[in-house]
Amino acid sequence: MSEKTTAPVEEVAVKAPKNKGLDWLLDIVKGFIVGTANVIPGVSGGTLMLVLGIYEKVIGSISNIFKQFKKSVLTLLPVLVGVGVAILSMSKVITYCLNAYTFATIMLFVGAVLGGMPMLIARVKKDPVKPLYVVIGLITFALVIGMLFLGQGGNANLSHMNIFKFLVVIFMGAIGSATMIIPGVSGSALLMTFGYYTPIYGAIGDLTNADSTTRGNDALIALAFLIGTAVGIWAVAKLIEMLLKKYEIQSYWGIIGFVLASAIIIVLQNFFMLDGAWTSAATVLAGTPVWEYILGVALAALGFYGSYKM
Repeated sequence: MSEKTTAPVEEVAVKAPKNKGLDWLLDIVKGFIVGTANVIPGVSGGTLMLVLGIYEKVIGSISNIFKQFKKSVLTLLPVLVGVGVAILSMSKVITYCLNAYTFATIMLFVGAVLGGMPMLIARVKKDPVKPLYVVIGLITFALVIGMLFLGQGGNANLSHMNIFKFLVVIFMGAIGSATMIIPGVSGSALLMTFGYYTPIYGAIGDLTNADSTTRGNDALIALAFLIGTAVGIWAVAKLIEMLLKKYEIQSYWGIIGFVLASAIIIVLQNFFMLDGAWTSAATVLAGTPVWEYILGVALAALGFYGSYKM
């Protein structure tokens, strides 16, 4: 009687299929948080994308939108839906909360920004700390803080557009949009510094004014700004993607400087500035009840925890 031998069965690990619907919903929620944060003075959309874990895939999708159009659009769509819904639905709510409960509202977002730090530190821990890395972090930190102390330039004259002014507005659109996706940097603040914020956004606003006598000139300004915006976002996304691939550790040290500075900028702009002028925190927070300070600390902890978990 021959013995029957049974070959051992090789176990095959089967990965659970990804739930695309859940991923989309989560990206919509994250986009909603980014859109809501954009209403807060000093809060960078790039920073929030970073701490919520969608920064690299958003940058990659923008960078490769011509190579992988369908995939890039499908990746960006839920985030953009969330951002759009937030801007339409939350602008008034956030503005009200900022005016009525300044301390508590700002502390929530400070906590959310700092909640991304453990993830960033984990990224750089794979390589021993080097003096160059620290210098990179200090430079990006100083750049963001320094922007707050730059004086606002006089408003540029964009009446009677010509080819030179058209090219300048394209350049300003590229700068403004590019800084939107750099963590900690405000594109609006840069445009104000160079004196182009009011003339550009004023011209765009006047396009819907039925009584406008400068619609043709305003349309040229809007067109140039739109071109610059598209070019800026794409070009900087390509640059950031390249830096993250070739110089990952150095890039994340730079991002750490951006994020830490962003948290400080949020506090300075909202607690120590009033209508663009420096003042004391006591003036800004005059009349704030004790319970709001307690709530603010609790919301900062909640924002940190929520951002860390996401």
